[in-house]
Amino acid sequence: MPSRRRLVTRAALCALLVLASCASPPERTSVPAPTDADLESALAPGGGTTSAAAPAPATETARPSVDPVDGRGLIAASGPTGLRFLRSDGSEVFAVAADQVVTQPTWSRDGSRLAATLLDPNRGEAWVIVVDVTTWDVTTAKASRPYFFYTWSYDGSRLAALGPSPTGGTAADILDGTGAPASGLSLISQSLFVAWEPGGDRLLLHAGHGLLLVNDVDSPDSHHDFGPVGFDFQAPAWVPGTGDFLYVDSYAQAPIGTEPEALVDRSATTTPQLLRRSADSGEITELGPAGAFTLMAVHPTGDRAAISVAELPPAAAGGSLEAAALEAGQPAQAEPSVGAGSVQIVDLATAERRTVIDRIGLWLEWSPDGERLLIGTSASDDRESVGLAWYIWDGNELSELARFAPTATFFRDYVQFADQYTEAPRLWSPDSTAIAFGAQTADYAVSAVAQVGGSGGVTALGLADVSFWSPVDVDPPPVQPG
Repeated sequence: MPSRRRLVTRAALCALLVLASCASPPERTSVPAPTDADLESALAPGGGTTSAAAPAPATETARPSVDPVDGRGLIAASGPTGLRFLRSDGSEVFAVAADQVVTQPTWSRDGSRLAATLLDPNRGEAWVIVVDVTTWDVTTAKASRPYFFYTWSYDGSRLAALGPSPTGGTAADILDGTGAPASGLSLISQSLFVAWEPGGDRLLLHAGHGLLLVNDVDSPDSHHDFGPVGFDFQAPAWVPGTGDFLYVDSYAQAPIGTEPEALVDRSATTTPQLLRRSADSGEITELGPAGAFTLMAVHPTGDRAAISVAELPPAAAGGSLEAAALEAGQPAQAEPSVGAGSVQIVDLATAERRTVIDRIGLWLEWSPDGERLLIGTSASDDRESVGLAWYIWDGNELSELARFAPTATFFRDYVQFADQYTEAPRLWSPDSTAIAFGAQTADYAVSAVAQVGGSGGVTALGLADVSFWSPVDVDPPPVQPG
């Protein structure tokens, strides 16, 4: 994921470096925090990794009175008012770091823990907090950098954490289950997107314009290089039940070591292609053309994938959008014009496709039961519009669920990198009946939920920048006072 959220398209800046953990202080985030922020007292006494008794839940603020929404599991809502755990009716179960800035709430895949970043821009510090919802124990660890993305390994023993590197790119650190460093090494590239192998412990990285596989995250300097692939996608996507993954290739399967000038030529004369590759044998299956800005979401069964394919503008006809940018030495745009593209379902065995909607998908996420696809698009063709629309595709019909204004944080830091975030379940309730997200009302940024199959209305649960639903319905214990 690009540092400070920019795609970089210069081939000369795409090397993956393995360095010792950054010793310099992390860059300051642009997210504001109270000037009297006291991170230690807000979470746990002392520094480093500690365990603290659960604080008393914060008083709920500015929650509209609305009809409750069904949906089992817990919702993690974060923002300038800390981190709160809510039920779908808006009732607060637990809160931590009230009046502090908390970002990147990320559930473990079994729903038992949640990691997040607590920021103090005034002191230039960041902390990793991990909440165990089965006990409400809170663990804190000083962060090496202000992380802007987490993803848990499938066994919950490791966290891949992305944040700004001291060289201006992106760094990937491997943390243990408490949020503390598990290794003294960092993977650094101008841009980084990652994906854990389903059920395994291998980590796939789209680093710069290259694709690499780390077989042992505790020794990331030993990795397999799949060579240059380009910038016409962000995060690769594993195919569950196989050792295969999907990605977009813009260089006509260029071999390792191809010179940058040759890559420019290949990109200028080649349409980006969606490919399926075996991580073990390297065998490649071609799945047809892709676009200049391609999102991918593989179905839980692994038999099909939803992709958003952008139409190439006339200036880039005959090649990818990246080609002209590489040749001119200018960064490519992260997004094409509004609406210029489609969401398609690709059969991963036959490569057959079916168009679901003739608009670019900004968010694609399958429901846990695999019966529905959530599609987020622009609500208007007007480029100045800030509205988004949620659509639900049930395998046969497409229906609009809701239109809303996203919070600035949800759109800037999450929607624009949706395929990285949907590497793990994010918005769907574990029973596949509702979704949670960050919405902007006339007065507040709120945690919002929408019932699938209901009236399509959006219910506000209280103040938050972003909200993510637990992937599993874990029955938490009652919070003990004190």
